[in-house]
Amino acid sequence: IMKINNLKHNLILKRALNVYQKQHEAISKNIKNVNKENFKRVNTDFTHDLTTAASELQYQHKSLKTNHDRHLDEGPPWVSKIPNKESDGTEVNLAIEMAELAENQIKYEFTTRMLNRLYRGISTSITGRV
Repeated sequence: IMKINNLKHNLILKRALNVYQKQHEAISKNIKNVNKENFKRVNTDFTHDLTTAASELQYQHKSLKTNHDRHLDEGPPWVSKIPNKESDGTEVNLAIEMAELAENQIKYEFTTRMLNRLYRGISTSITGRV
């Protein structure tokens, strides 16, 4: 059981869920305080956390395997394409925050589905039933 919990895909997906939860909390805080004067926007860019997780796995020689040299060619899937303002005291842009919240929700749901699929596969392997 311990080896199953430490599978490389499992570790990345678990870390991704934690990062997406942090992002959700930060974005929600920004939206909640959109009308407050002097509120400094909370930075919601947590890509460093996921990149670090992927790097740790590569260091442990557990890099993600692909079956074609062009797979994963565009960089990590957790890098947002939405413009992001830094937390330098700028105003909160509600439209950008809502777009980030929607994108983050999609990523979170996708990650939970991938974890579910991983655990179903493990269950199927153990029981032999689909």
